[in-house]
Amino acid sequence: IIRVIFSLFFIVTFSNSVSAISIFKYEKLQNIAAELVAEKYYTQAEIEQVFAAAQVQQSVLNAMKNPAEYKFTWGKYRKLFIQPDRIEQAVDFWREYESVLSRAEQEYGVPASIIVAIIGVESKYGRYKGSHKVLDSLVSLVVDFPRRSDFFAKELKHFLILAKENEMDTVNILGSYAGAVGYPQFIASSYRSYAVDFSGDGKTDLINQPVDAIGSVANYFVKNGWLSGQPITSSPFTSVPSAIVDLANNKRQIQYSAAQLKSLGAPINSSVNNEEKLNVVQLNANEIVPDEVAANTYIVRAGDTACEIAEQFNMPCGSLFELNGLNASGSIYRGQRLKLASQSSQSINEDANSQDPLSIEQYQYFFTHENFYVITRYNHSVLYAMAVHDLSVAVQQEKLRQTSQSTQPNSTNDNSTNYDNAFVPQ
Repeated sequence: IIRVIFSLFFIVTFSNSVSAISIFKYEKLQNIAAELVAEKYYTQAEIEQVFAAAQVQQSVLNAMKNPAEYKFTWGKYRKLFIQPDRIEQAVDFWREYESVLSRAEQEYGVPASIIVAIIGVESKYGRYKGSHKVLDSLVSLVVDFPRRSDFFAKELKHFLILAKENEMDTVNILGSYAGAVGYPQFIASSYRSYAVDFSGDGKTDLINQPVDAIGSVANYFVKNGWLSGQPITSSPFTSVPSAIVDLANNKRQIQYSAAQLKSLGAPINSSVNNEEKLNVVQLNANEIVPDEVAANTYIVRAGDTACEIAEQFNMPCGSLFELNGLNASGSIYRGQRLKLASQSSQSINEDANSQDPLSIEQYQYFFTHENFYVITRYNHSVLYAMAVHDLSVAVQQEKLRQTSQSTQPNSTNDNSTNYDNAFVPQ
């Protein structure tokens, strides 16, 4: 075992938002450094110099604890992305790289509209690639975000290898608070596994080369199971049979056969094969969760366990299980809204004639396919996957509208397109 001894100390005063790293305090950082030296990616002096430049950023930790997928309803989350300016930018991007997108679609079988939507959601076509130093972000999450420390330790190692392999500025390269970079916001492990030199210039550059980003997004989807020519999701339904409501969830995995759902009265298109697996996704279409509901619920985050949540809110573990109808194993999923026992929640229930306070929300139901699950491999949130789908549809519609308009001699520029109606099956 190679033991890396670090002798650099900081005699610098930092603001409250950052703090210097002392490598001696963190076994995981020492292990990463030792592995990189043993695997001959870095010399001891090089890796010491890299870690000496890292700082814990409180802003990164705060952002990780409160991502939009946890805070927003589907109605509000969708509104962040289905906006006229982003759609216009998407059409412009599509036109500029039309031949590249066509080549990617032909080679990989992933629709150009999906590739465009991913890059639009992730970086707004390169306009927002991130403002956090990736090294600082990943080190912060390794040393001060216990719930996912192991995951980010692996990403930190991948990042340091990626930087060395691609001659990147290890210390100053910018990305998201979670360490994702470039047009498609790939984390380091994804960059190393799925990035391709689609431009043919001998380099794989997702930070400055949108052509590489286009090919890499398509490659990512294919390698994660994209089914060419297959649907993603149904359009939304505001009313479905009660038996279907009982199956509805916010999970990303497909789990029911089409035949099973059809037998329960699900309005599934007859063209869907009976053996095909789908899921029933239930999303809150309101833009605002009532304060009294939000105050007495908790949105499950990655790495949470039911009993840890109960302890956090001073509840007996069994009470949380009973209140939310959890099984004996306490199975929960990311994005699930758990009810919490409190005086205020009890009074709300009484005022609502003992009805579940969440019943006042307006739900929409979707029948999602395998390709929907594949989108969630990019980001595990079902809100994210649905936003990508809806943006892809809206962009495709707008591109077709502009193309049709430009071919009509007496056409006028109509900016009245209602993007909120971009809910069509795909």
